[in-house]
Amino acid sequence: MSEHTGHRERLRLRYKREGMNGFAPHEVLELLLTYAIPRVDTNPIAHSLISRFGSLHGVLEASQAELEQVDGIGPNAATLISMLLPVLRMYEQEKMMPRRKLGTYAELAAYCRTLFLGVNCEQFYLLCFDAKLQLIATVRLSSGTPTEVSANPRLIVQELMRHNAVGAVLTHNHPSGSPLPSNEDLELTMEIQAILRGVGIRLIDHIIIAGMQDHSILASHLQEVGGSAPQKAADTPQHVLGTRRRKNGEGER
Repeated sequence: MSEHTGHRERLRLRYKREGMNGFAPHEVLELLLTYAIPRVDTNPIAHSLISRFGSLHGVLEASQAELEQVDGIGPNAATLISMLLPVLRMYEQEKMMPRRKLGTYAELAAYCRTLFLGVNCEQFYLLCFDAKLQLIATVRLSSGTPTEVSANPRLIVQELMRHNAVGAVLTHNHPSGSPLPSNEDLELTMEIQAILRGVGIRLIDHIIIAGMQDHSILASHLQEVGGSAPQKAADTPQHVLGTRRRKNGEGER
């Protein structure tokens, strides 16, 4: 048995006995990489990953292309590492499946947080609900940059109609840290609320997620969002139905 093989076995036995308790971040990666990189000392590679991305969570949030830029990381290892957060997101979402009637704001916000776990660019989602407030579909509408994402009201209406939904929740994330809405967030919410009223669909909420923090636009900014009379769909200007690009605008807060 080679020195490297013996070290691999000791790491695996340690995990079997103790779980991840006491493992340093580089040791977690070192153990993980033993299942993707055969007959190689994975310790230096694990240290290189931490050095390149700054932390374990930075490694897990990196793209496959970024991971493959690190010496010793090939397609197999990059795929394995990049799968971990998507699998965890699916785990969190599936745990909530028995409670798909998201009847409280806390349950709704908790579900929205699972959509953005480990995501470092802005993404925009639509949640579709039936008349009993059962969640019937979750649709990712767009993915943007760390500070900007586009939202297309026409697509939102199409998806809601396609799923025969009578209620909608919008949610997007602010990876930079603050869940507070920008002016663009408030304006977009008001426009979409007016459009949906015109077709008989209720906008239940627009929730912004920033890490473990959340912010309800309709609860916190009810007057700003609902202050003007809603437009009928037939009277809505075409520029409202086109793609709107919104920024998180944290400098304005």
